[in-house]
Amino acid sequence: MIESSNQRWAEISVVNNLKYEFKHLGKDKDIPVLVAEDFFKFPDLVREFIEGGIWWSNRTNDYDEIIRPGKSLYIHPEITDYFSMPIVRPLASLLGLSKLGIRSINGNCFTSDMGLKTIDSAFPHTDTMSVDFNRTAMVAYNVNLTDNPNVKTGFWSMYGKKSRLDFSWNNETDEQNFKREQNESASIDCEWFQIDDYGPYTLEDIHTMCYNSFAAYPAHFFHNPYMKTSWFTDIQRVTLAGFLDFSEKDLDFEDKNLDDISYAWEFLHLNRVLNFHPTNTKTI
Repeated sequence: MIESSNQRWAEISVVNNLKYEFKHLGKDKDIPVLVAEDFFKFPDLVREFIEGGIWWSNRTNDYDEIIRPGKSLYIHPEITDYFSMPIVRPLASLLGLSKLGIRSINGNCFTSDMGLKTIDSAFPHTDTMSVDFNRTAMVAYNVNLTDNPNVKTGFWSMYGKKSRLDFSWNNETDEQNFKREQNESASIDCEWFQIDDYGPYTLEDIHTMCYNSFAAYPAHFFHNPYMKTSWFTDIQRVTLAGFLDFSEKDLDFEDKNLDDISYAWEFLHLNRVLNFHPTNTKTI
């Protein structure tokens, strides 16, 4: 008999009472990463549930803009809100919002010898494009479901700029030319490789995710999995990844929480992206 997964997910996706940590990475301490440890109450059961899903090779998806390597567990848009809500609800409270815009969520499964749909998969990227905020996410997050000390996310600068928001038109053009040259020189069956400082990229810092931890950061910062080719040969690197949008229209909080909520907005650069600050009643 086919059984519904609704009740099972509701039972095991319980999130603990979280204590968020606001970390600033890099030598300039200007790369924000919001961290919470001991995230799920039943992380082993969540991992088991995720493993039992249907995983697809990312070489088979039809979207050119998706450069994610490895395998993906796709959560259908019809159930994205239901599936994501236990994970993101605490973040809504932290930001003083009555609701969040949940763009997507999926499972990621990486190995050190995985083939690449495109060589772009191995290069730092952003999930927000400066030309059109309406089509892209504001915040990206991950939950680590792999009990291994080498689950890491790297943060880079490109042409000396850590965020795409600081890119000029010339930077955008130079990036396109660089990636075109790299793709033209790559073999069609290339596998994962790890860069540190390479071409226009400079590795600024690395965030290590302990098992059952959560990390979120502004999607316009250059980032990518950091995974040496010897690290995940016998085991798989499995995480949940999601993308969120926000609106100042959904702000709903008590006045006594204004300072905390303002800090959280500034930390995730929401005041910059939305051109709005919680202390204001209209766009600045």
